[in-house]
Amino acid sequence: MLRWLQMGLLSAILSLGQGHVVSGSFNLTLYRQMPPLYYLDDYDLCLDNHSGTYCLVYVEILPNASSALWHQIDQVSQDSKHRFRHDRVFRGVCLESCKQSINDLSEFTEYEEEEILDKELISYYNKVHRRESNSDRALLYKEVVNSCLNYNFGEKFSLRSRNHIEYCVSASDMDLKLDLLDLTFYGILVLIIIITLCSSLLDYRLSQMNSPKTENFYREPPKSRRKRLLTSFSVLRNYHRLVEPYNSDFSREVSFFDGFRVIGVFVVILGHTLMVFMTVPIENPEFFEQFLFRFETSVFQNGSLVIQIFFVISGFLLYVKFTKRQLIQPKTSMLECIAVYFRVFLYRYFRLLPSLLALILFNGTLLVRLQNGPFWLHLTEAERVFCRSNWWKNVFFVANHMLEDSCSHQTWYLGADMQLFELFLIVIIITKKHPKWTRAIYTTLLSLALAVPAVVTYVLELDGIYHIRPETYRYLYFRHSDTFYQMYPPFYTNLGGYLFGFLCGHFYLRQRSGKVELRGQRKYELAMWLLVLATLAVLFSGYIFIRQDFAKPSLWLALYAGIHKILWVLICAGFVILMCCKVGGMAYDFCTLPVFRPLARISFQSFLWHIVVLRTVVGYFRQPVYVSSFYLLCNVLSVFMLTQFVAALVAVLLEYPFLEVLRCLTKPEKAREEVGPEIQMRPAPSAV
Repeated sequence: MLRWLQMGLLSAILSLGQGHVVSGSFNLTLYRQMPPLYYLDDYDLCLDNHSGTYCLVYVEILPNASSALWHQIDQVSQDSKHRFRHDRVFRGVCLESCKQSINDLSEFTEYEEEEILDKELISYYNKVHRRESNSDRALLYKEVVNSCLNYNFGEKFSLRSRNHIEYCVSASDMDLKLDLLDLTFYGILVLIIIITLCSSLLDYRLSQMNSPKTENFYREPPKSRRKRLLTSFSVLRNYHRLVEPYNSDFSREVSFFDGFRVIGVFVVILGHTLMVFMTVPIENPEFFEQFLFRFETSVFQNGSLVIQIFFVISGFLLYVKFTKRQLIQPKTSMLECIAVYFRVFLYRYFRLLPSLLALILFNGTLLVRLQNGPFWLHLTEAERVFCRSNWWKNVFFVANHMLEDSCSHQTWYLGADMQLFELFLIVIIITKKHPKWTRAIYTTLLSLALAVPAVVTYVLELDGIYHIRPETYRYLYFRHSDTFYQMYPPFYTNLGGYLFGFLCGHFYLRQRSGKVELRGQRKYELAMWLLVLATLAVLFSGYIFIRQDFAKPSLWLALYAGIHKILWVLICAGFVILMCCKVGGMAYDFCTLPVFRPLARISFQSFLWHIVVLRTVVGYFRQPVYVSSFYLLCNVLSVFMLTQFVAALVAVLLEYPFLEVLRCLTKPEKAREEVGPEIQMRPAPSAV
């Protein structure tokens, strides 16, 4: 399924460049007469002078009833589903050049400062750019910037503007001062490197002392807990954990999840790359605007549903592992049930926490120092500020319900997944203790999975599906997107994924014990292809809701919102069930390719770090870039490859070592049978 989704999304990208022929009313000549969305003075030349100052300015173009150009700008900007607001633009202003241009005028007109209308955006910028130097410079330079920009808009377009300085940087800002949190991060980084070197050297020495010497020394865990702890940070040992083949029946039987994970992460990176390119300076915004008129847009827009496959996988693994370990029986006491709940939950929580803390610390300290450029602080300063002040949203896994002013927006998924894990952990404990309640509980959950999205959509007057608009994420946070906030991240609108994961796990255990053989039977192979068609049908079904506006509240929109997500989850479950039976031919063989094994094991880190890589890749732009389908595809592939490198590094140096330490501290030495490849080699199987 994910392979077909990937191919569909790539086809949609390759068709992006054809977007300018879609709308018959679109006239590129008239379009280019409007002020560009982005115009940036030369950043490096400006700051080459030691006294140089460069400001990024948010600009609102003032209405002018007598201007034909203004009417054109206004008309284009009214179509919020497909167009950027062309009366909202950004300008990179070199103060020295600005002052010089004003001084060169024989007659200079003083321009009255107008108050910015978008109070929400200004409030956001005030929260993000808190540095005292920035506030002082904004007050100091606002008059000269206002005069300079109004003069330029008047000369070129016969229009006036309101202006707000987002931030100013000077040549002296290139060397940022270190504070306590910066020093803490660097100290932890150095400490981890030292521990890794010592652990690796000790492990190497043990390998030399080992008699008889075997090639599997690094693949076999040390016999004593003390040695396991001391070698937990060994690079060679953790590298072998990353690349070694599976050695249990269960992990081999579900190895198709590797393909699901890797292709799923690729699709996530694909979608986020397209979204981030809507936030950076581009020369041809019509590239994205015209694409949103196309039918295949619905593949890209509805592609957010792909995240449901990860919920299905998480539910499946929770059910199967819990059932196989037989942690709860009907005779288990209530106190024991509570103890099992906290033991399983806390083990998972502390397994994910070190990697998440590393991301928060990195974003709050080092990220802002990686690059520079006219848009760099626009892309990274919010991460620095909110990771320092609102880190607790991520640490307590509640960011999905509190996305405003949060850092690392992609971690909403971890919050939703953790909450669903807690809920369904309670469900499986109850159903194992009281098996007769199982049918009633599952029926209730299925009813809620259908009803909750429908009721939320109707009561809150939301769109039938969440789809991104050009302005949705242009300012690096989700604006005017109630459908996203209310339908996408909350755990209660994603109940279906875990529920059907449980049902898939139940089927897998029954099928495994019954030795059912479905591979090669034509009707089941046909079912796989019918699921592919159903996948495309669900993806394309949202086109009418993307293209047209409907009166709200609408019963039909509510019904669609409730049904289409469950249909998608049902399709995902169908693929999981069929592939558990090795049905799928080439698709099954593709998803079980060995190359996916190490990439799947680092998929959690890939999900965490891909936004950091993406910001770094696009943050250096000095001038607006011309975007084409090939250019975007190259960026998607480069971000994906760089992300895999970063993810592997973090997994080997941080995730696997801390996981081994956690195992040593929580599991008795004789309980090594629990550390199978499905656990040991997939430290965070339900993270992505």
